[in-house]
This record gives sequence, C-alpha cells and structure tokens, in this order.
Amino acid sequence: MKIGQIINKMKQDAINYHDDIQEYVCITQCTFSACLCLFFLLHIVMISILDFADYQKLNVAIWISFLQMFFSLIWYLLFRYYFSSHKKHILTAAYLNIFQVTTILELQYFFYDDFISYTVIVCIILCTSLTVIGHIRKYLSIITLICISDIIATIIKNYTYIHSYYMHMYIIDTLFIVVIAVVINICFSRLKYQDFAKKQQILYFSERDSLTGLLNRKALEYSVQKHIKNNTLCALILLDLDNFKKLNDTLGHYEGDNCLCAVANALKQLFGQNDCVSRLGGDEFVIFMPHISDIDFVTEKTNAILKNVPRKYPYETGQISITCSIGVAFSKSTQNDLYEKLYKAADTAMYQSKTSGKNAVTIYEKTFV
Repeated sequence: MKIGQIINKMKQDAINYHDDIQEYVCITQCTFSACLCLFFLLHIVMISILDFADYQKLNVAIWISFLQMFFSLIWYLLFRYYFSSHKKHILTAAYLNIFQVTTILELQYFFYDDFISYTVIVCIILCTSLTVIGHIRKYLSIITLICISDIIATIIKNYTYIHSYYMHMYIIDTLFIVVIAVVINICFSRLKYQDFAKKQQILYFSERDSLTGLLNRKALEYSVQKHIKNNTLCALILLDLDNFKKLNDTLGHYEGDNCLCAVANALKQLFGQNDCVSRLGGDEFVIFMPHISDIDFVTEKTNAILKNVPRKYPYETGQISITCSIGVAFSKSTQNDLYEKLYKAADTAMYQSKTSGKNAVTIYEKTFV
C-alpha cells in the first residue's frame, strides 16, 4: 500500500472512530502529563541534591523545571476532570500540550544543557507519538516545527566552535528522530484502529438480536436511560404479532423466522436513525422514539405499521393472517425507572388492542406516564 493510500485510509478511520480516538487521547494525555509531572518533580529533587553548579544557574534551572511540572499538573487536571466530559476540543488540547512540553524542554536544553539531557527530550518526543492518533499531518507539523527550531537554535549557539561535520550529523539525527516519531505514530494508530474495529464489532453483536439484526432489550434500555437527561416528549410503541403461534405451529419455525425478519425490515423502513427499533424476543417488537414533536406524529407512524406489517401465509386448508396489536405510551418524565414505567404502560395498552379484536392501536389511558 502506498504512503498516500495509508494516509487517506487513516483519515477515513479518524472519522469512523472519532469517539474512540477522543477517549484514547484523553486517557493517554492524562497519563502522559501525570508522568511528566512526576519526572520533573524528581528532576528538581535530584539537581538540588547534587548541587553541581553555581547557585544562580542552579536556581534558574530549578524554576524552569518547576514551571514545566506546574504546566504538566494543569494539563493532567484538565484531561482528568474537564476533557473527560467535554471532548469537543480534546485533540487541539493534546497538540497544545505536546507543543508546550517540547518547547520548554528545548528552551531549557538550549540555555541550561547541564541540567537537561537531549536524550530525555528525544524520549519525550517519541512518547508523544503514542499519545495522539488519527491526525498524522498535525503531529508531523508540530514535531517538525520543534525539531527545526532546535536545529536553528543549536546552530546559533554553537556556530563559532563546533565542527561542520558534527553539526551535519546533529541535523541528520534530529530529522531521523522526526521520521521515527512519525512512523511510530502511524504504526501505532493502525494498531489502535484494529482494536477499535474489533471493539465496535463486539459491541454491535452484543446489542443486536441475532435473527433480525434489530437492537435487543439491553440496547433499548440504554437508549431510554440516555434519554432521561433530555426532558423532552418521548414515546414507546409495543408491537405484538397476532396469530404468530399458529404460523409457527402450522408452517414451522423456519417460516416463522422469515416472518419476523420481514416485520423487522418493515419497521426499519418506517422509522429513522434516531429511533430505537428493537426485538425483545418471540414476536414482540418495541420502538422507542426519543424526540417527538407531538402525539399525532406517533399516531401516523402506528397507522403506517398497521398498513405495512400484515402478511398472509396460505396452507392446505386455508391461510394464516399475521397482523399486529400495538400499545403506545408517552412520557416527559426524567425518573430513573422511565423504561419500566413506559414498558408497563405500553404493555397494558397493547393487551387492550388484543382483547378488542387485534390489528389495532391503543394509546395508554393516561396521556403521559
């Protein structure tokens, strides 16, 4: 695969796994900042104990390390307590963190190279390649900018006495660090994308009904629970197929499974992506509509179900007519037991449809649960 194709695929993966990337960056940046904070604390303690330079120079070096430790602590707190719940600008914050860390390190190395090793700077730069994934060009730009600035500063500082050979080798080594950091970032990003893909696949199957591909009870409950914070009008539609047991007993489970899949496909066509269409088991289907403008809109949807779901299955002595009985419950509640209340109300309404002749819609007697 060509480099251009790899970069384009990574850009697409960055879009597909955007939420996973944000979660990963939040965790790694939090860990990275905590480790840096601890490192600079130990660095201050060590250079204070060793005390191998004049007081003024030592004092400035300690203050620079203290400043770096302070910034690292601030970034740790931000990623730990703020960006964990506000992830919109987390990638920008991550790159700012990397830029700030490497810039201060370069300044400290430039002015006080007795107190910070270039090896430490290289190790930290390589560590940053593992903390951000998904935006290789941004990472490359920042690391390249830092390394070019380092080369320029080093040339200015050592121009009068360093041999050109060693300066050329220094430039080559610095550029090599950029290449290694970017390669690590690309390889690690691709590995993480594979993990994200497996995670999404596992999550998909854990939330799906194996026969119809609709969401299962676990996903339905989660969808209702997530809606509680919104405090907007919602509806739960409970649908039970009429004469389904007769279909199974007469034509067998294979035909029954085909019927369930056909009903599932019809429901998928009728409801949008924001609606939670699920099968709880047997011939029972539930649709949760989290954001509805008015009750009439739900009534239109239930009438469309009555129109599209019915199916006829002929056999030797006649035919079986599959219709559905529907119960609907509405709510604006924000209580934690919203799912249980909605389901119980819709179930009561659905049985009224059954007892009143089937193939009907009944709205729960109380307008709102």
